[in-house]
Amino acid sequence: MKNLRTLRGEDAGVTTIEFAIVVPAFLLALVGCLDLGQMVYAKGVLDGAVEKAARDSTLETGDTSVADAKVVSAMRPIVPGAQVTSTRKSYYDFARTNKGEPLDDKNGDGSCSPGEGYTDENGNGSWDEDLGRWGNGGANDVIVYTVRVQYDPVFAVPLLPLDWSRREISATAVKRNQPFALQDGSYGSTPRVC
Repeated sequence: MKNLRTLRGEDAGVTTIEFAIVVPAFLLALVGCLDLGQMVYAKGVLDGAVEKAARDSTLETGDTSVADAKVVSAMRPIVPGAQVTSTRKSYYDFARTNKGEPLDDKNGDGSCSPGEGYTDENGNGSWDEDLGRWGNGGANDVIVYTVRVQYDPVFAVPLLPLDWSRREISATAVKRNQPFALQDGSYGSTPRVC
């Protein structure tokens, strides 16, 4: 009983126990901040590189492969070993960007079901969910340039239940090609039935 009273009043070593409790939480927060900082910085650099690459590739002399290579080289020092993929879709005008052909969707399923009417704007004889054509388009076309970057973080947050072993960031730029010639095509208004 006397030893128990003596032990209760003893406070030597308490700092070590408190340190052991606090340090893991502090280190987790520190690594989390570093991870978030890398992701925010990478997103900022990606946004700037995509804007520049989109602008460069809309010029008559623009080369899409050179523009894509510049984005990759801008990302390489920040996120080593990143997988960078890019897509370009061209549209006749800004009004139809990322939009499909008008559809009288009677059953509300979002697709062209038998008996529903639509307007065939690109003249291909079928309903299209997106009017864009793959590639950089021609003179005066509107281009939607999207780049996705997947990478393994340098400062991965450990001990979390989520699978945070891979990150993905993306950036999109919308530009109009330089009017170096007459624009090909337009959108029509032929009514059709699915």
